[in-house]
Amino acid sequence: MRALGISVDPAAGSPKVHVATIEARPSSPRSVEAFTIKTTETEPGAQAVSLARLLQGRLPGLSFDAAAIKTAGASPVARRNRATFQRAHAEGALLFVLHEVSDVRVEAKDAQGLATLAGKKKADLESAADAAAEGLSRKYRDAVYAALALLP
Repeated sequence: MRALGISVDPAAGSPKVHVATIEARPSSPRSVEAFTIKTTETEPGAQAVSLARLLQGRLPGLSFDAAAIKTAGASPVARRNRATFQRAHAEGALLFVLHEVSDVRVEAKDAQGLATLAGKKKADLESAADAAAEGLSRKYRDAVYAALALLP
């Protein structure tokens, strides 16, 4: 079984989407593919649409049986900053594309929700993500985390 994991990094006003595909193996899951999608748009709505279209173009070349987006958790303090809106817009657009283009199980949850979905403690899933992301840049860790939540 292969799972696709996605995370959005709202870095410096230009969100980036990190995507990783993880394959379940008898010994331990391993990373199959990882890439980043970037946009040159500046307005949050246009950024979300651009990122969604770019992901839509990449999905047919990927093999996966389930997909998960690691969303931002609720902030303990209400915030109205631009990065929060950009990330939320992008996550929603990516979720739409996954539902429209693929015919697989799709989940969108924060870190704790993904850990609960996997039936593990958050710290255990984080450790497993670190191990499965070995050899990948640190920026893919959240995408790997999301994908691992769906593996048996």
